Amino acid sequence: MCPFPFGHAHTLEQAKKFLSGPIPASLGDPKWGVIDLSRNELTGDASVLFGAAKPTTQIDISRNRFGFDLTGVTFPVNSTALDMNHNMIYGEIPAQINAVGGLVLFNVSYNRLCGEIPSGSVTAKFDEYSYLHNKCLCGAPLPACKSD
Repeated sequence: MCPFPFGHAHTLEQAKKFLSGPIPASLGDPKWGVIDLSRNELTGDASVLFGAAKPTTQIDISRNRFGFDLTGVTFPVNSTALDMNHNMIYGEIPAQINAVGGLVLFNVSYNRLCGEIPSGSVTAKFDEYSYLHNKCLCGAPLPACKSD
């Protein structure tokens, strides 16, 4: 049994309820339209919520303690909002983010991401505030990457 109460059909909403503990992998199975698990104390691998073919239009997992490698994640291509700020997400931002053409909100600030922000029409829409306070992200709109 899933410990998360659900909002209306095809919506997983449990924001600001102070849930804690690991996210159940089974939450990645349903085809959610909107996912809002923000402002909790959830941990684990939230990458199960993502996938290019999923019908999800909005994902907000901000302000939790999720820790997973973003490098191999694919984002739902019909997404309009992806908010992952204030977690412990590591790895690189996948270049596939630039295939999510309708994205109007994207925030990965305050994580542990590294590497160059993939250049493209989608990533160029967002200012430095979407990317700040990561371990070693670089490239526009942040300072250029150092070539060592």
